[in-house]
Amino acid sequence: MFDYSTITKLDLENDIKNTLNIGLEQIQKIKNEDTPSLGLFDLFERTISDLSGRVAFMADVSKEEEIRDYGNEAESIIENFLLEVTTDKELYEKFRSIKTNTLDKESVKYFDEVMRDFIDAGHELDHEKKTRLIEIEKKLIDLEINFSKNIAADKSEVILDQSQLKGLSFDELNNFRKEEENFIVTMAYPDINAVLENCEVRDSRKKVWKAFNNRAIMSNSPILKEAVALRNEKANLFGFNTWAEYRLQHRMAKSPQNVVKMYDNLVPKLQNAAQDEKVELATDNIKPSEIAPWDIRYFITKKRNEQSQVDNNEIKKYFYIHNVKEAMFSICEDVFEITINREDSRTAWHEDVELWSISDQNNKKISFFYLDMYPRDGKYTHAAVFDISPGSADEINLPVCSMVANFPNPNTGNGLMTFDEVETLFHEFGHVLHNGIGKSKFARFLGANVEWDFVEAPSQIMEHWVWKSECLKRFSKHIETGETLNHDLCERLNSSKNIGISLLTLRQVSFGLADQHLHGINFNDSLDKIEHESQIVTTIKYPDDTNHLGAFGHLLGGYDAAYYGYLWADIIGDDLFSRFENEGILSKKVGIDYKNKILSVGGSKDAEEMVQDFLGRKWSDEAFLNQKKLGNS
Repeated sequence: MFDYSTITKLDLENDIKNTLNIGLEQIQKIKNEDTPSLGLFDLFERTISDLSGRVAFMADVSKEEEIRDYGNEAESIIENFLLEVTTDKELYEKFRSIKTNTLDKESVKYFDEVMRDFIDAGHELDHEKKTRLIEIEKKLIDLEINFSKNIAADKSEVILDQSQLKGLSFDELNNFRKEEENFIVTMAYPDINAVLENCEVRDSRKKVWKAFNNRAIMSNSPILKEAVALRNEKANLFGFNTWAEYRLQHRMAKSPQNVVKMYDNLVPKLQNAAQDEKVELATDNIKPSEIAPWDIRYFITKKRNEQSQVDNNEIKKYFYIHNVKEAMFSICEDVFEITINREDSRTAWHEDVELWSISDQNNKKISFFYLDMYPRDGKYTHAAVFDISPGSADEINLPVCSMVANFPNPNTGNGLMTFDEVETLFHEFGHVLHNGIGKSKFARFLGANVEWDFVEAPSQIMEHWVWKSECLKRFSKHIETGETLNHDLCERLNSSKNIGISLLTLRQVSFGLADQHLHGINFNDSLDKIEHESQIVTTIKYPDDTNHLGAFGHLLGGYDAAYYGYLWADIIGDDLFSRFENEGILSKKVGIDYKNKILSVGGSKDAEEMVQDFLGRKWSDEAFLNQKKLGNS
């Protein structure tokens, strides 16, 4: 394993210099070959991917600001280096000379995708267009890096006294930083979750919600506007009307029109259900028509407490982060016939980071993963899984990824998780499993390297286990008594799963609509117009003085024109889980089938083919509609 614990900026600078020289040597070797093999291209991709995981990744996790800053700089250096490689005409001609008639199916898919990269680099454009394309690409690299950097650097806080935080438990208050008699609510998720779910003071929820949704608004709004304009110009160079059309051509959806069809089918059902949900949820003398966005999670939590007959702060006592994590591992070991073991993490980038390995049914190690789960200054602010290394083709070096999240820290607080945080942990671990189990002879097909509108399905499916009694009993353990949740309480919790689900899903739809608007024909509209038009779908009135698009990291983090994929993948994930529903929630038979036909395949097959192979039919939204209690009409 790479030793992150003692690296300096100079080490990273030398690593970049030396590894890029190795990359150039590999490219020259390809050019010198009469008939280069696909393996040489794969070796180059592995070299650069490893470099990114050693150096650029530090921008999101290092505790040293100097190293985080250099990680951002390194990402720009690597992306610009790759741009030079893919625009190299001699390399492109050499690649085109490869004969595909003797290649196997997976190799043909690899050839087609690399060829697509070369075409996207402008080799089929005239000189003037290609020159402009390179200018656009270089500018987009800088914009995307700065956008992410500004979100991580945002220091927004809300200062509240104890009376303004009525409803929060002693432990939750104790987790806040304190200045004299005031509590500092940062934009870290444990702080945000505590206030938005439990604070009885509506004005406090409003202040925190607005601060969170206005993060990086001044620095990132102009960056976003410039990026979407450049993307649209790039799409035009290739003969497409919009960036969404250009981006979706190789996704499951294929076109923005199919995204519209999905929304047109689901939104009316969700909106009808949302009207009933508002009536059901409204409390504290707030009329259904007056419900604001900062009320929804509080109302849902309150309703869940009533339905389960257990207070949210009491429920949290059953979900100590290490207990939940270890039980989650145990469930995955049983269902997928794998083994997860703790490894020595002294070479990690922070003392809180853990290192684990995954072994197959023959007890052979197949991958490693880090868990970096607690908030700290300058760290990535959301929850995601990052590829660190694809390993080597000979499997001497194994694939490595890292979950980076912001859960309650047991080293500085009580480490008790909300139920939503438990769900997030399972979700992200779905990505870890996909990265750790997925196999291919080509690095670009390993693990979660699949179509962007399918990538969330293997993580969405994991969320289902959180709500099932068979699993709840395994990962719930009272921090004081050691008791697990009894069957009756598990069932009551499970019955509360869909409380407010339509309102929450419509919020996700609004994100997807904003994303499509930004990357559609009206991309030049103001960010305020795009924000407010997308929010109409929620049936909730939003304030005019907030705009979350500047802090919407997905927009410049790979999900551009693809945020609809969360809902798309949710529908597929529910359908995939229907086999577990029908054949056994913890069925090893189904689990191994899922591992072999979905997880292990990685991106070496098209998602449609994988899903049909596992289900024995084409996927549909029937399971999704049933799960969300939306019916089929």
